[in-house]
Amino acid sequence: MNKFTDLLNNKMMPVMMKVSSQRHLSAIRDGLIATIPITVIGSLFLLIPFIPWPQSYVDFMGNNPELVGNLLIPFSMSMGLLTLYATYGIGARLAESYKLDGVSGGFASIFTFLVTLATTSNENGTFISMQYLGGEGMFTGILASILAVEIMRLCRKYNVTIKLPDQVPGNVSASFEVIIPVFISMTITWFITHILGFNMNELIATIITPMLSVSSNSIAAPLTYVLLTCIMWLFGIHPQVLAAIMLPIWLVNSQANMDAVAAGQAIPNIGVQPFIFTFLWIGGGGGTLGLCLLMVFSKSKFLKKLGRLSFIPGLFNINEPLLFGLPIVLNPALAIPFVVAPVICTFVTYFAFTSGIVPGMGYPLAAVWTVPSVFAAVIATASYKGAILVIVNFAIYLGIYYPFFKSYEKKMVEQETTGEIA
Repeated sequence: MNKFTDLLNNKMMPVMMKVSSQRHLSAIRDGLIATIPITVIGSLFLLIPFIPWPQSYVDFMGNNPELVGNLLIPFSMSMGLLTLYATYGIGARLAESYKLDGVSGGFASIFTFLVTLATTSNENGTFISMQYLGGEGMFTGILASILAVEIMRLCRKYNVTIKLPDQVPGNVSASFEVIIPVFISMTITWFITHILGFNMNELIATIITPMLSVSSNSIAAPLTYVLLTCIMWLFGIHPQVLAAIMLPIWLVNSQANMDAVAAGQAIPNIGVQPFIFTFLWIGGGGGTLGLCLLMVFSKSKFLKKLGRLSFIPGLFNINEPLLFGLPIVLNPALAIPFVVAPVICTFVTYFAFTSGIVPGMGYPLAAVWTVPSVFAAVIATASYKGAILVIVNFAIYLGIYYPFFKSYEKKMVEQETTGEIA
């Protein structure tokens, strides 16, 4: 155990910390997180016309297609343009990390991305297809953001810019400073896409995105994510790097699911964020709400007080008080259930969805991770069966944590009795 701890602390932990703070991954994560208000609102408007009960409501919506069409407009303007919002957010965050103007970085990123798209002209005007403005263009948008901002950084570094006199207002001067880097990034994407005929969007949509979707829908993806997250938390490392890697894939899969719902088709993906954050992280990373409930009724004064203080945050899937206050971090007494219970629940959840016992997650972005899991599950699946799955997983967590908690409780009571702790 000591050798493993030393390996983690001396070899793996520095690498994990470096990766988690990597500039580009952080910008991608922050830029995608910034789209949450838009995606949640759009998802809710998708949910409204397709609520599957009561039957009178279903019939009403079926008899009013014009109303349904109007309700789907916010969905189309949110998820249908998701890559535009994300591209701006990623570019702005990345530019700010280099002490560059965030607004300029965001606009440069959008411009660079839009140049990768083809246009269609007829007697009514020139049009851009929305095919790659939604989730399908996400990875191209990420690449365009990185390209645009990195060229801005290089131009600033080597003083390749247009300088205006000091008397010119700062906002005007800042706009002129980015003309050259924006021109360079735009020209690169224009030349590659429209002169060389290399369609990055098409390549990603036909090869890379399906490969990522398939891998994310396998049991290996959530299992790996759960194991790494639990191990990182046990050593006090925030697993934000894992979310930064998975968020683009989850978003693409989420849009595919919601598009399928809108089209009346089967829901294709289980590799979406609620699989982890709603059905597995019941009470937070490690599924600690069950542990928190046990603490509420503990014989230990310390555990009971901490459990009662942590229970309400735990309902909303916030468990830092337990991770660092109990603590779970670097606590061998609770390490086994903290890892084993989520792994077992991963298999249970995967089977529940792949077998069809629980309907697919057609509204994954409406199930925000801070919503109590039992409610978020109903929102994500539009079915009470989602809530039942959460309850089943909660019972599994409760059962696995129980013997380890009782052992830890006994130790804490002894220490309180002898006065070793306050």
